[in-house]
Formats: sequence, C-alpha cells, structure tokens
Amino acid sequence: MAKKSIANTIKNKVSDAFYFGPKGIIGIDIGLSAIKMAEVLKQSDGSYKLNNYAVINLPEGTIIEDEIQKEDEILKALNAGLKELGSSNHFACIGLSGPNTLIKRLQLAGGSQEEIEDQVLWEAEQYLPFSIEEGNISFSLIGENKGGGVDVIIGAAKKSVVNAFKELVERSSVKVKIVDLCAAATINVFESVMGNQPQIQSKTWIIMDLGAQKTQFMIYKNGVMVFFKEISIGGLTITEEIQRQMGVNYNEAESLKIHGDGNGNIPEEIVEIINQVFDTFFAELKKTIDFWITSTSEETFDGCILTGGGAQIPGFSETLQDLLETEIQILNPFNTMAYNKNNISEDMINDIAYRGVCAIGLAMRSMPK
Repeated sequence: MAKKSIANTIKNKVSDAFYFGPKGIIGIDIGLSAIKMAEVLKQSDGSYKLNNYAVINLPEGTIIEDEIQKEDEILKALNAGLKELGSSNHFACIGLSGPNTLIKRLQLAGGSQEEIEDQVLWEAEQYLPFSIEEGNISFSLIGENKGGGVDVIIGAAKKSVVNAFKELVERSSVKVKIVDLCAAATINVFESVMGNQPQIQSKTWIIMDLGAQKTQFMIYKNGVMVFFKEISIGGLTITEEIQRQMGVNYNEAESLKIHGDGNGNIPEEIVEIINQVFDTFFAELKKTIDFWITSTSEETFDGCILTGGGAQIPGFSETLQDLLETEIQILNPFNTMAYNKNNISEDMINDIAYRGVCAIGLAMRSMPK
C-alpha cells in the first residue's frame, strides 16, 4: 500500500486514541489475568464519577503477550463482566498493549497537516515492530519544540491484533467505538488525578503500571509523556517462580505472594523468591533509567507513580524508593474521582485503585465525533 494511501486514512486508525471529551463509554481492559470494565460519567463541573465497575479473572494462559489463546474463556468473561456491570451503555473503548503496539513521542519538522501526516509515517516506520502496511496508526499534535518543529505522540497497533480483539469483544453485547493504548489510558488518569497540582507541568515523573506479565514504564515531563518502554517482567513472573520452586498451583502461589500464611506473614522462602525476581526487575529498570539519563543528561526525577496489581506485592514500593531515591505514590483515581456507592462497595475501592486504572482511563474517553 502506498504511503499516500495510508496517510489518507491515518486519523481513522487506532481511532481516537487520544481523543478526550464528555460522552460516556464502557472502558474494557482485557489484561493477561483478568478483564476489568468501568463506566465513568462526566459531571457538570468537569469532574468524573465511577458509576459501575466489574472484574472477571481469566484462567492462566488465556492471553500470552497480546495473542489470544482461549477465545471462549475471554467471551465467557466478557459476558459475565457486562452482566455484572449492569450498564445500559452498548458502546465500548478497548485497550491494547504488548509487542505489537507502539506509543512514542516524535519530533518533526512541522508544516501543514498533510505534511505532518507524511512525516509521522516516515518516522514511525523506523520504530514499528511490524511493517507500516500491517499497522493502524494515529497521532496527536502536542505543540512546538525548541528546534522550531512540532512534537507529536503516535499510537500504533498491528491490524490483526486490533481486529482480533475488536471482533471478539463485539461477539458480546457491545460495539467497539474506540481502540486505545493502555499506556495512554493510564496517562489519562494520571493527568486527571494530578492535573490540579501546578508541579505536574514543570517536573519529571516516572509512571509505572505493574501488570501480570509486563511493566509499562513511562516518563512524563512538562505535561506530556516523553518516554515509554515495556519491561517483560510483572507480578505473574513471581507467581510462576513460586509455583516452580514451591510445587504449588497458580492460585496457591498467588495467595502466598500477596497474603503469605494468611496472617499477614510472608514465609522466608517466599520472600527469597520475591527478592530474586525483584533483583532481575530492578536490574532491567536501572538499564532503562540509565538509557534515559544518557540520552537526555537528566539525572533526577521529582516523583514516581505506581499502579497495577504488582504494586501491591509486599516490599516493592520500599525497594523501589531506595533505588530511585524519590517519593513513591500510588495512582489512586479516587483522590479526585467520586464513585456510585449504590453500585460500588467500600471493599472494592482498594482493588480498583490498584487494578482498575486502565479501565477507568479507557472509560474517560469520549465517543468519536
């Protein structure tokens, strides 16, 4: 396909990945260990309210990286989640992540809209993990840069992955109107929670979403995400090591990782396994940060924001704080967001605050105009 032909349809791909507005939509985060769904309402004063939320766990190995392995299990979970959600809304925004996606800041020469679109295609081709003909691409213009050109953030996903998830979700009772990237959804919540604080625009933040099989590492500076990398280590890595070394099943390993012996005590052998994975993770994290420092000459961060189920692992935030020598905070959407107490219990709030951020960020998108 000619680049010009791709350029003519570029804005309709990974559609509205960076569009933000008032209309409601169901956010569906199909993770590797669970499907999370959220319905968020925008209030008249511009604030947000979580109206409904549901989470349905997935069997082990249902999705590997971004490849669907067990369609029937996902469809079953989707239907169960939508029933639990109880929403009359039939339109959805789904999130994608993994090796067949890309989110990246680009510095371009600028020009007309058409010239910028052409530049996006030429530059994106260098970084895409697939051929440009196989990809769906969108971009958002974020302003001029010091060199006199413009900065854009591109979002891209492999068409086959987009179609596989979209078609599967639409076999349930909803129609997919927006396909987003999970990292962009997390940033959406971060900006909503931190946006009223003046320092967000002038400081440099690390944002990490610790998922099941991977960790999304982002650097947010001067009001925009400037760096992104996926680290192929997550909470499931620890679970699998506990399974292997302790000879227990998946559910038992998960319980040992989070709850220990049931009395809040983590057995010494479990602590050792967790520390082994921590060592590997922090070594990879240090390489990522060193790369950023080398390429930018910036050596300090003003804070680190955590989200994701892996952030609940005992000792993680303390060890991370020692490594980064900066304040660690949990990205809690309820610092600024109300919730419907008729639909969401107090017992659910802590779990949603850790695991539901992506789904909430997806639900904060608006219907395409």
